[in-house]
Amino acid sequence: MHFLLESPPDDKSSNATTSTTTTTALRWRRRHHSLLTKSTAVTVGGDYRGGGGSSTVHPLVSVCELCSGTVLNGTEVGQLCSSSAGRIDGRCCLKNENTSDPERIIGLDLSNCSLTHVGDLQGASTALMVDLSLNPIVNVSDTAFQGFIELNHLILPQDIVCPGGNTSWGKVEVRQGKRLCEGQKSMCNQTGQLSISCPENSLCAPDGPGFFECSCAGNHHGYKCLREGEFPALQVFGPLGASTVVISILLWVTQRRKAKSL
Repeated sequence: MHFLLESPPDDKSSNATTSTTTTTALRWRRRHHSLLTKSTAVTVGGDYRGGGGSSTVHPLVSVCELCSGTVLNGTEVGQLCSSSAGRIDGRCCLKNENTSDPERIIGLDLSNCSLTHVGDLQGASTALMVDLSLNPIVNVSDTAFQGFIELNHLILPQDIVCPGGNTSWGKVEVRQGKRLCEGQKSMCNQTGQLSISCPENSLCAPDGPGFFECSCAGNHHGYKCLREGEFPALQVFGPLGASTVVISILLWVTQRRKAKSL
């Protein structure tokens, strides 16, 4: 069980949105920004791509085909793919650690794709490098890179701030019209600088630039990990199951009597 927290951005241009809190017996999750749906991947020239409708699209296919063309060898993602012995598929570089493991995205190149908005990119959450440069981007979702714990190189248009702010990256620089965000930092190492932190009886783990995740430690569970011991499943689900059976029997008897009277 765990809950997610986002560190407050250090850049004044970041936009705060409505916070959402969800509480259950086994899970407590908190985020400081509203989440976009899976169907709002990116907006290209005013048209949404990457989801929507009634069709089901594989996440690898949708994110790798958000833009026409393919990864070029001379680009940053192309060089990463070549040095990592990966395989280019559309705008993605795929690689598997061994033949028994499924391929995962290690690089995503959406540069020069006329993107104006960037929302859900979770299909590429295993990426080491993402290139969004040379796009007229006006908005990047606050949670677009949540879960990208392996992302170490992010290339953006120069007027777009690195996700999580400069404190979430080891090096931030603007060069040749591009903003380079390099060396993602773990927010768990900077909890002294945060206005919020993991509560007692929990452990911190990174969850993407500007995000960290708190998981209940040991046998603690429940809201903010305040309860100790195993979750009382029998006490919770036992009476619920018994009441369901009793109600079902009563309904069956009453409906049977009505059927006979007819």
